Amino acid sequence: MPSIKLTYFNGPGRAELIRLIFAQGGVDFTDERIEGKDWPELKSSGRFPFQQIPILEVDGHVYVQSTAIARAAARFSGLAGKTSLEQALADEIVDFLQADLQEKIIKFLFGEKDEDKKAELKKKFVEEEAPKGLGFLQKRLEQAGGEYFTGSLTYADIGFYRFVKFTENILNGEEMATQFPKLAALYDRVANLPNIKKYAEEHKS
Repeated sequence: MPSIKLTYFNGPGRAELIRLIFAQGGVDFTDERIEGKDWPELKSSGRFPFQQIPILEVDGHVYVQSTAIARAAARFSGLAGKTSLEQALADEIVDFLQADLQEKIIKFLFGEKDEDKKAELKKKFVEEEAPKGLGFLQKRLEQAGGEYFTGSLTYADIGFYRFVKFTENILNGEEMATQFPKLAALYDRVANLPNIKKYAEEHKS
């Protein structure tokens, strides 16, 4: 196994899915967590190719972009999908969660300064965009048999678990569980995987 090091801030953010994938796969890696106050100096140190984090270092080679790193982590962990088509489906789910749903949350949480507009965007997400997106995801889950998005555990299922954790202070969990029972069952299934459960207990993510 190569020497693997993941570097990100000392918090969940864009690295948490990667950490969860490694945890579930039992992959030994160095989880370097830096403090925000140290980032300006580190950013210009030459260590970070795009002056962004997270970065993944594998045997001294540096890789960037969180979704690309998550896919690499899934391959290291045996969680990318068993076939090319399963991999494509897992990638589809993760891309949808991050680009179509999570980025909308980030936009109104951190991008919008006007409090009235922020409240309006949040209301639209909670009442319209999230239910619509979760409906799409539940259909995909049903098409695969209802247990996992590709029929067996992949990083897409862990990505969904992470999305729910990320939105637990935004969406009404009980209401979402009632509307989307198969997705709620998937969340519980992933949350109770021994390695995921252990990681969550240790990090309270």
